[in-house]
Amino acid sequence: MSTKIKKVPSQKCRYCDDTYIVIEAMSGAYAQAALCSCFPVPCGVCHGARFKLEQDSQGRDIAMPCPECEVRKRNIKLYNNARVPNNYAPSKLPRSDRDKENQRVYNLLTTIVRNYAKNKKSTPSPTEIRRQTIDSKGLVLMGSPGTGKTYLMAGFAYQCTINLGVSCMFQGFSELLSEIKNGFSSQKSEMEIIAPHLAAELLIIDDLGKGRNTEWELSVLDTLISQRYNSNKPIMVTSNYTERESTTIKERLLTKDKTGEDKFTADTLRRRVGERIYSRLREMCYFETLTGRDRRLEGSEVDY
Repeated sequence: MSTKIKKVPSQKCRYCDDTYIVIEAMSGAYAQAALCSCFPVPCGVCHGARFKLEQDSQGRDIAMPCPECEVRKRNIKLYNNARVPNNYAPSKLPRSDRDKENQRVYNLLTTIVRNYAKNKKSTPSPTEIRRQTIDSKGLVLMGSPGTGKTYLMAGFAYQCTINLGVSCMFQGFSELLSEIKNGFSSQKSEMEIIAPHLAAELLIIDDLGKGRNTEWELSVLDTLISQRYNSNKPIMVTSNYTERESTTIKERLLTKDKTGEDKFTADTLRRRVGERIYSRLREMCYFETLTGRDRRLEGSEVDY
């Protein structure tokens, strides 16, 4: 016989802070969400039925998925399918993560989350759906290594999947290229591997521009951007490459100058991805640069 677990009102669960969901770094590559042990069994809302009755505008009873169990389990699955890297399991975009160096970007991310929440609650017409999708712009987040770009995006993925029920794909660009190359040996086509990235409501590309920047790599990126552009689906991007040579990442070249000193190059994001991709990102996204210290050098346990 199941026993209902009661919470102590004056205390928060130390594992989930009363969200009923825990995020943990697992033995694999990606963080995983699960119901916390404090989740009531059976559910106190639907009593194990997995649905509850609500009345429509005409007073008729309609069976709706129980928000305390079925919807929560669905959102857990969305987070687990998002493939957020293990290092970023602690990131949930709480207000405590906001500081003077990231407050502008943090505020923009929370505004985008609110826009998603508003769109999810409404029942717009097809024309309004198209307008809302276009208005829900993504973000190109640029900046030096260690400033917290990926950490904030992982928190954004948590908010969208766990709190809003939005399907999301979190993908490192160089890892995607490796997956495609490995797929060739198992007779998987490039489009088979890219397809989930196109189907997700939200795509996050981490470390855009990383790699050798070959013609094939740019063609993969062009496919992702163009397909989502044509489908009016938003995209979020992080990159160490910025729009100015003075702030972009500097990379050492294999050749040296005449004095034997190391030579460096400083590609801007525009040069790195090309005019076509850059133009579409400009239309689809807000562009922000995250400045500040390298948080990894502070000895933090969190990988920024």
